[in-house]
Amino acid sequence: MKLNELAKTTRAESDSRMGSMLLVLGVFFIAVILVFSTTDAIPIGVDEGEMPPNIKGKSHAASAGDVWNNFDLYSLFQTNWTEGDYNSTWFVIEFMSTDCPVCMSYSDEIEELSEYWFGRVQFVAVAVDFQFNEEFTSTPEEIIAFQEKTDFEGCNHGKGNCNTRDGGPHNKVLYVDDRDASSMNDWGVQGTPTSYILSPNGIVAWNQRNNPSQDLIDGLVEIVPTDGMGGGA
Repeated sequence: MKLNELAKTTRAESDSRMGSMLLVLGVFFIAVILVFSTTDAIPIGVDEGEMPPNIKGKSHAASAGDVWNNFDLYSLFQTNWTEGDYNSTWFVIEFMSTDCPVCMSYSDEIEELSEYWFGRVQFVAVAVDFQFNEEFTSTPEEIIAFQEKTDFEGCNHGKGNCNTRDGGPHNKVLYVDDRDASSMNDWGVQGTPTSYILSPNGIVAWNQRNNPSQDLIDGLVEIVPTDGMGGGA
């Protein structure tokens, strides 16, 4: 008899605890739903204020020989960055092609800007091929030669030497292989060169398409802080 009463009491206490736990969990999930429903999600896109699609692939640093490393753009972002934090890295994403004549002549500006902003801005050159044009057929060796400005026949529509491009070696520019144009398509890039400035948390801060009257240097000077830079303007 006492065992039956004890069992009933234990079941009642267990049911009570289970009911309390379900109530707490219910309140918790409602709170989570309210947070997500009232928080503005950052849209994915390449317009200013949006989070651009990720870029993944193989990257090459100047003077690294034939070594290519895995690259993941999102992994570079500082998600908890706040404005006024001058110790964080900004990003320039430059879609370019070793077979693009304009990129050949524009490369001196990329060299100068990447050198000047070194330590505050990471320059990333995304090397693409245009799939609809048979003259855009670069190779990893060609990309390295363009980056380092070394002797290689094949740049500029495959008809020129990579060492004839303007400017010097891009020692401060990380090159990413996008010859299949996957990232170019994700970003909606129609031509090269095309530039973007990303804040340290990855949000698009400047889009060349949205600022047709400005050059990349104008966007950098306007947006990226120079406080604490050794050679900042």
